[in-house]
Amino acid sequence: MLFQPGDIAACFGSDLTSRIVSYGTASPFAPQRLRVAPSHVAILCDPPGRVLKHHQQPPGRMLWVESTTLCPHPCLIRGTHVAGSQAQQPEDRIADYAHGGGRVDLYRLADVNSLTGRERRLLTQLLIDRFVRRAIDYDLRGAVLSGTRVFQLTRCFPRADLSQLFCSEMIAAVLMRLGRLNRENPSRFHPGRLLRTLVRTGVYACLGPITPPPVAAPFPTTSQPYHTHPCLSSLTERRFGDNR
Repeated sequence: MLFQPGDIAACFGSDLTSRIVSYGTASPFAPQRLRVAPSHVAILCDPPGRVLKHHQQPPGRMLWVESTTLCPHPCLIRGTHVAGSQAQQPEDRIADYAHGGGRVDLYRLADVNSLTGRERRLLTQLLIDRFVRRAIDYDLRGAVLSGTRVFQLTRCFPRADLSQLFCSEMIAAVLMRLGRLNRENPSRFHPGRLLRTLVRTGVYACLGPITPPPVAAPFPTTSQPYHTHPCLSSLTERRFGDNR
């Protein structure tokens, strides 16, 4: 199966910080796979038309775009290790979580909400040109405040500020711009709240976990089409019963 623009990767880390995020934002009333929240989220988009710094991007491949301080790989766009918005190879990041004892679930737009060609280009423009190329830093304060249960409902909660972004804040802002999420303060969306909202409103559905190969494969060339990569072999079109 091919990744598609707009796919969201729900990442469940096994380290202490990830577990604190996951269980600290858990909800017993959430869809089953989201009762324990993901600790991190990323979104996939088409690559920009220009050649990347270190790799030629084969046709049809997606970029994994995220805002994090914990990625061990250099950003494909900026060519250096980044604490904030960055673009990575999907299989590298999936392997990072799986080999560390975590997992990655894939969420996809429902057919009626799929992106048009123009929206795909806008998605890439927003993620790459507005965030990654502009070196938008990670918003640690916002990430912590988004996990509060009472304070974020008060008028004291900070207003939206896109000069710094944490992972789900970035994705929420982009989906609002694309009309897939109602307008509100994107800083209120921790990873769990974002995906629960998208699933409950029928905008996204869970396709299940992605299982990577035992050893990360090198970056494919045009003679190794993306859809043959073994990390995608476990995905199915089956919708899980928790998507309600």
